[in-house]
Amino acid sequence: MIDMAMHMMDIVQNSIRGEAKEIGIYFFEDSRHNKLTFRVEDDGRGMDEPTLKKLTDPFFTTRTSRKVGLGIPFLKMTCEQAGGSLSLFSEEGVGTTVEAFYRTDNPDCLPLGDVAGYAALLLKANWELHIRFSYRTEDEHFVVDSDELKEEGIDLRYPEMLTALKEFIQENLNEIYRKRPPESLLC
Repeated sequence: MIDMAMHMMDIVQNSIRGEAKEIGIYFFEDSRHNKLTFRVEDDGRGMDEPTLKKLTDPFFTTRTSRKVGLGIPFLKMTCEQAGGSLSLFSEEGVGTTVEAFYRTDNPDCLPLGDVAGYAALLLKANWELHIRFSYRTEDEHFVVDSDELKEEGIDLRYPEMLTALKEFIQENLNEIYRKRPPESLLC
């Protein structure tokens, strides 16, 4: 994975394969302390403790279509290369939380990438699920919630809505990015 957006897409796809109906995608950028936390929470099948312990092994996967699972091991690797860490929590029948912590002052910290585009695609392609995307800094917070969009009568299933949603998310993220302290290293 070359950026955070790709990790986001991969982890959320794991949640969808785990039969989650509610998925939360959270970014917290702490520029004052040079930290970025990326977390995905879901209410899917969850995992037992032995499965959870194997999750960072690239030669382990629950998928039957291939014999390796590289998403979580790559996420762990990119966190650790950037001076951070990965935490995994799961309970069968309750759900799973994947939390990645990065040091943004580390030269190996990944760029954010097209977070807005991937978030828009996840919301549109999984309209039947409740997906909440949140980006927070010390002073700013932006949330887009699929259930709130539905309540407002916004139907993302129409093809032309993907571009509008991506632009909406990107505009709000740009507003947050403009207010970063000048010493912020996250790109």
